[in-house]
Amino acid sequence: MSDGRPLAAIVLAAGLGTRMRSAKTKVLHEIGGEPMVARALRAIAALEPDLIITVVGHQAEAVEEAIRRTVPNRQLRFGLQAEQRGTGDAARVALGELPAGFNGDILIGYGDTPRLNPSTLAAFRDAHHAQGGGLAFISVEVPNPDGYGRVVRNGAGDVERIVEHRDASAAERTINEINTGIYLADATLLREALAALSNDNAQREFYLTDIVGIARGCGARVTAWCANDPTQFEGINNREELARMNQELRTLRIRALMEAGVTFVDPATAYVADTVVIGPDTVVGPNVQILGDSKIGSGVVIEGTAWLRDVAIGDRCHLKICVRAEECTIGEDSDVGPFANLRSGTELAGHNRIGNFVETKKARIGRGTKASHLSYLGDAVIGSETNIGCGVITVNYDGYDKHVTAIGDRCMVGCDTQLVAPVTVGNDVYVASGTTILKDVEDGALALSHHPQREKPGWTAGWHRRHKERPKKN
Repeated sequence: MSDGRPLAAIVLAAGLGTRMRSAKTKVLHEIGGEPMVARALRAIAALEPDLIITVVGHQAEAVEEAIRRTVPNRQLRFGLQAEQRGTGDAARVALGELPAGFNGDILIGYGDTPRLNPSTLAAFRDAHHAQGGGLAFISVEVPNPDGYGRVVRNGAGDVERIVEHRDASAAERTINEINTGIYLADATLLREALAALSNDNAQREFYLTDIVGIARGCGARVTAWCANDPTQFEGINNREELARMNQELRTLRIRALMEAGVTFVDPATAYVADTVVIGPDTVVGPNVQILGDSKIGSGVVIEGTAWLRDVAIGDRCHLKICVRAEECTIGEDSDVGPFANLRSGTELAGHNRIGNFVETKKARIGRGTKASHLSYLGDAVIGSETNIGCGVITVNYDGYDKHVTAIGDRCMVGCDTQLVAPVTVGNDVYVASGTTILKDVEDGALALSHHPQREKPGWTAGWHRRHKERPKKN
């Protein structure tokens, strides 16, 4: 249990990640459909720190935006490491954002550790408080420690220092206990240790790992809490590692959902984010991506080749093949697709039918209303038990602004109708096929804009004759 001391968290996320071979900074590359920094931040935020300080560098604004989306209700601050001079320098930048009077613990983590488990961090903090001491870090034992900083202990088993792989002796490189880079330190001690850092090493950088030796030299107690699962501390340095971790995390997530009662027709081609909730007896077909803060009800059928992000889908809905939906709500017992596109702001009240090649955007559609094929419904408010015919378009954009079309309950909107917004169609209205609605329609009316049909008898024969008499072109 926590002893009630204040807690601040520092997240190091300034590096470009040169081995990614990308113009995009490393922590913005996606794991499970979201930036890897988002997953790391959620694990750290689960400890409920009083303040989270993220050190940013490359593409700082984009990283800040991703973090604010992930933990929007947290007290957040950001420090800019303009020049990459090592992890120790990055931690110094973060301390500059810490209130001068802060007196508590500081947790240091990284933005490129997406497998980090919140329960592990909580156990680490509890162990540190139970053991006492000024500085603790998480270590793990691995069969192949190449490339990692080694934990050097004395004859009594106490931690003396951490030595980076590049600077380690041959004997030190045989050590299998490595540093994960996650620290928990008393704020006063951390300030002193960071101030004493030197860049006298092979890389000419300020190593955060050197605070262990500095703290020991100050007489502070340093402990290493050895975790039993090394995989959750794995970072990502290149595209191959990114792909491998994506696959591993996806397999674990889908296995957990299947154990909870979800059917996956082809688990190898399903992609489900950790933030997604899916109810039992739902069937997920092949080639489906469910991302973001999506909530899928019970008894839902998603046939396949679907892309869903930040959606809420009610019980017993049926998404036919090739549905795309984003930031929308689909009420219970609704049928969507095939080949439907539900864009941001769509709200289906329930028992709806949105058919093939129908696109919706900011459309609030009432209970039982249907749009079965080939329509565009944008910036629309449509009542219940209304039928939208084939080829209906809400003409919502005048070149400068978007305008709303309102259609009432129990209406019949015929095929090939255009409704030029802003316009309101009342309840129980029948709109004849081929009509262009330019002004409001009162309740119970028939609306039509047909022109008289004209005919020219015998015209077709003359048309063919004229073409036959025309000289052929060489």
